[in-house]
Amino acid sequence: MKRINLLPPEARVKASRERGLLYVIVLLGVVVVALFLGYMWQNSVATSKQSELDQVTSQANTVEQQAAQLRPYAQIQTERTLMTQTARALYDARVPWSTILEEISLVIPESVRLQSLTCAVPGTMLPGAAAASTQTAGATTADVTFTGSTLNHDDVAEFMTRLGLIPQLTNVQLVSSAAQTATSSSGTSGSTSTGSSGTAASTTETVTFTVTASLRPYLTAPPKTVASKGVTP
Repeated sequence: MKRINLLPPEARVKASRERGLLYVIVLLGVVVVALFLGYMWQNSVATSKQSELDQVTSQANTVEQQAAQLRPYAQIQTERTLMTQTARALYDARVPWSTILEEISLVIPESVRLQSLTCAVPGTMLPGAAAASTQTAGATTADVTFTGSTLNHDDVAEFMTRLGLIPQLTNVQLVSSAAQTATSSSGTSGSTSTGSSGTAASTTETVTFTVTASLRPYLTAPPKTVASKGVTP
């Protein structure tokens, strides 16, 4: 059966308007509810994020306080590291006199007798010394001086050649080498038919010499030590 709308046209138009208005009100209500729910959700997220931020800020403040308490110990560790590096550099830049003297004792010829040995460390090899300038780079100093005696000049030359084999020494030079003749008499040479007796005279030649050498310079200048101030944690 077909439905028949018995309302007059004006009433039907009015009813249609009322239904449209009702739909708009319902739609607005849905939008308002959705906006309210969205606001509540966003507010909940913001509250959660703010709580996390407050917690992280509290942890950061705690870590900052701990770091402030440990900062003196970090400074002590830094100074300790610098002191260790300086001590290692000083050890590497030391002059090994014990090794040098031992090597000298091994290269001295049997006929050579040392009378004096003078050693000195040049100023450019002392801790904190500045690097050598261009004018003084080619200059040499007599850091080690040998004075002794032997039988002949060949022994002096051999001694100088052997000194050149020592790694720590360089620029081995002969300052002086002089021969001296000494005459000595000893014993009875014999008796003749007339009963006379005599003594035999012997001649001995010695060579006195003076030889100098320089210490081989460092590849890098020794570090300068600085007294550090104590840190009270």
